[in-house]
Amino acid sequence: MRDDVKKTCEERTQNIKDVFDNKIPKRVPISVSLPLTAVADYGKVDRKAAYWDPSLLEPAAEELCEMIPTDTCIYAGSVYAPYSSQTLDAKNKLMSNTGIMQHPNTECMQADEYSELIEDPYAFLIDKCVPRLYKNLNVEESAGKVLFSLYEEMVLEGDYYAKTGSMVERLNEKYGYPSDVGIQGFGRAPMDWIGDQLRSFSGICMDVRRHRKELSEALDAIYPMMYKMGKCTDSRQINRYNPTMFQLHMATYIREKDFAEVWLPSWKRLVTDYAALGMRCGAFLEHDWTRLLDYLYELPTGMYFTFELTDPREIKKKLGKKFVLGGGFPLNNLLTCTKQEVIDKTKAWLDIMAPGGQYIFGFDKDPITLADIKLENLAAVCETVRDYGVYENDGTATGEVFRKEDYHHSEVPAFKSRYYQSWDDYLKYYPNTPDNARALVMAAQDAVFEKFFYMSC
Repeated sequence: MRDDVKKTCEERTQNIKDVFDNKIPKRVPISVSLPLTAVADYGKVDRKAAYWDPSLLEPAAEELCEMIPTDTCIYAGSVYAPYSSQTLDAKNKLMSNTGIMQHPNTECMQADEYSELIEDPYAFLIDKCVPRLYKNLNVEESAGKVLFSLYEEMVLEGDYYAKTGSMVERLNEKYGYPSDVGIQGFGRAPMDWIGDQLRSFSGICMDVRRHRKELSEALDAIYPMMYKMGKCTDSRQINRYNPTMFQLHMATYIREKDFAEVWLPSWKRLVTDYAALGMRCGAFLEHDWTRLLDYLYELPTGMYFTFELTDPREIKKKLGKKFVLGGGFPLNNLLTCTKQEVIDKTKAWLDIMAPGGQYIFGFDKDPITLADIKLENLAAVCETVRDYGVYENDGTATGEVFRKEDYHHSEVPAFKSRYYQSWDDYLKYYPNTPDNARALVMAAQDAVFEKFFYMSC
């Protein structure tokens, strides 16, 4: 890394750290990136081809890095990719004719199967959900095809992430993007997990009314699994600069009574347990959370909330001192405004969100294609944040300070399943295994667990 680029990287890193350390940064950090599809459009690369070989996008990504002043790598990649969905013949992740990965409303659990989910959530996921979501993983149809498909997908996944990872590493090195702060972990709100894939949106909305007791019991039963999925496995690696993020989907679409009684308790317990470990959690507040802000205020200090349609003045007033806020700026402004209009709107936005620090600039949603934005306006917005979002009192203490001692960790039952062996169980089958194999064996089991869990998301 050249000296000037290294200096830029250090400044970006420090600004982000200051936001998370209750200090006023030198300027508002900028978290703006573009997905694989938009970068492909800019580079005139076929979207479908780019999914199979992301390295095709490196020249376009480099041009965008030169054009857009942001503090995070401009290339955001893709959440879903056909190397996995097509190899496993997924029903819940489909490639469209236009080269866009789609996430249709699917269901892999019936309303009368709550008892099975409650008995062994992980086994239910593997035995029932995965075969229903991925046709090539149905053992009853072809055990051989299951083995072939899983191995083929593993090979393709390794190639995909090797190409993506090396490209992002080169972009970070060349343009000075931080690679050790702002990296987001992954968690799921328990009721969202059941609703998004298992029961579907419409199904869980009915369950809240018709199967409320079973749903509540299921939320308790899956808690050890949800806790395991988002928990930092090594307490020495807990880092307040890299929050564990939750994409929250269901909350604003159900009655406030159902939110408070059914949806919120399990997620509040989860983020509180993580806070007791010293972890920072965050969430993307999908849709409009304005009426629910008082509930969020009761969550652990220092959480990182990015938002979509929530009233910016209200969220800043109610949450701006206790939490770090991000996002919210309407992406649609990039299409509907002239360059000067979007500059003026950006300044007005910063006048609301920037005072007192604890804000990272970003949009209310990500674009899907290049047609969702005007690049000239995107550059103008980021340049305005860079130049207008400067603080005169940088280094000043701000906001409420997080103390993990303020939070009580609940009693979480050990994660158990007939498909997850403890070390003691493993030794019963293989008594001649030395103790130095323990970390390897358990890490492998955890990797399998994470893989199957991701497949249900």
